[in-house]
Amino acid sequence: FIRNPNPMKKTYLMLALILATLINVNGQNSEIQKADNYLSTQGELTFTFQVNNHNEVDLFSRDFSIVNYNPNTKTVIAWANERQFRIFETKNIPFVVPTLENEVEEALIYDVRPLAERVSNRATLSFPVNSYPTYAEYAAQMQDFEDEYPTLVEKISIGTTGQGDKELLFVKISDNVATDEQEPKLMLTSSMHGDEIAGYPMMLSLIDYILSVYGDTGHSDHIRIKNLVENAEIWINPSANPDGTYYNDPTNTSVANARRANDNGWDLNRNYPDNVGGAHPDGNSNYELETQHFMTLADNNHFVLSANFHGGTEVVNYPWDNTYTRHPDDSWFFLISKEYAENCQNNMSGGYMDAAYTNYVFPGVTNGADWYRVEGGRQDYMNYYQQCKETTIELSDVKSIPASQLNDHWNYNKEALIEYLEQGTYGFRGVVKDALTTNPIEATITLVGHDAINSHTSSELPFGDFYRPTIAGTYNILIEADCYQSFTLTNQSISNYQTVSIPDIMLTPI
Repeated sequence: FIRNPNPMKKTYLMLALILATLINVNGQNSEIQKADNYLSTQGELTFTFQVNNHNEVDLFSRDFSIVNYNPNTKTVIAWANERQFRIFETKNIPFVVPTLENEVEEALIYDVRPLAERVSNRATLSFPVNSYPTYAEYAAQMQDFEDEYPTLVEKISIGTTGQGDKELLFVKISDNVATDEQEPKLMLTSSMHGDEIAGYPMMLSLIDYILSVYGDTGHSDHIRIKNLVENAEIWINPSANPDGTYYNDPTNTSVANARRANDNGWDLNRNYPDNVGGAHPDGNSNYELETQHFMTLADNNHFVLSANFHGGTEVVNYPWDNTYTRHPDDSWFFLISKEYAENCQNNMSGGYMDAAYTNYVFPGVTNGADWYRVEGGRQDYMNYYQQCKETTIELSDVKSIPASQLNDHWNYNKEALIEYLEQGTYGFRGVVKDALTTNPIEATITLVGHDAINSHTSSELPFGDFYRPTIAGTYNILIEADCYQSFTLTNQSISNYQTVSIPDIMLTPI
């Protein structure tokens, strides 16, 4: 004989189950409504969902952009435009739309005084920059750098944005800026995601710091800055996606509605050619105008070292993003990334750039694919296609930090930024020439038994000069050029933080 369950208890259990289901359904309906609202007003959406393990993250990376992955909580933070989010919806995966990931409080991030009151008493910005400038202020300040330091600065526009009313602006800094010299080219750019803007005013502060300290012989940092300016060509672009930063503001004065995408609604950091994902891994059949301008810049200038500044977490991310295979320069990338993170940690007592997740190789440092895989990113494009050593540096847990924190973040990063630029001046360097005419030539320079996956470098005209940062060791260096006999330099030793100048390499024509 089996006793029947208590009928009343069974009824309670059924009611509880129905109630829980209704709560879950209503909760998800509420998240769907929030998602639709943000897609309607912003044209994009940041949302979170859970996965069972790290491998599942890869399954989503081509459908939309992964923003962050926390292996401790198995939480994915994702971004999508409307087309991408509708694809996600078909998967019927529960999701949450965090308000703080999709909205910012204007009073916290933006000086809300009338524009005339903010700028009437000064022609340029104050330094270090402690507010988010209007686009007009930004553009004027970039011109002011050139006007105030004409022998050190050239303001360069590499082209207009997709919206057409703003430009992608650089300042180029060198001791003889109007003269093309035999020295490494270094590049820093920020905010290709328009709402990740801690680096935007930070880059303006860095430009001012380099220029003012260079001219101040009594400054404690003068000698170091002088050596950097006189031995390198420094390119700095504070705002790589101004259409995103000033989104939905026809006056381009407020960053309160800043969004990740460009004016066309595409994530620019998934829009590059990719050696793993192919020509258009983001599904966009076009390269956006901003992407085209940056690719042209890289085609015309062989940058030795670069960094790409973002926000949303605090970590230095190094190649590769698109494969778990380690980069041939993995040890060197770890060295410079660890140096950056430790500099930040040392300049902030209380926790900054020091997260230590299970998939990080050091507190505040991660290999790209170990964190989450990305195809179409600029970091891998620069490393693979342009032989430029680029990392991605995430500056702040909050994408658009309050203006009151801008000075602090500048101070956390100042030393790290200078030492990062200095890393581009270390390594092997030399000039390749024709043995008969002594004319400089373009050649491929390979560290034998070390280089692979396009990690080599090349000499650049008009000087035929090359620069090859690398980890300490002893190398055989192979120099090759079309129509010339190849040549190998053997047993070339170098230490970390050392510059080794090789005598001119003369290649014999075939």
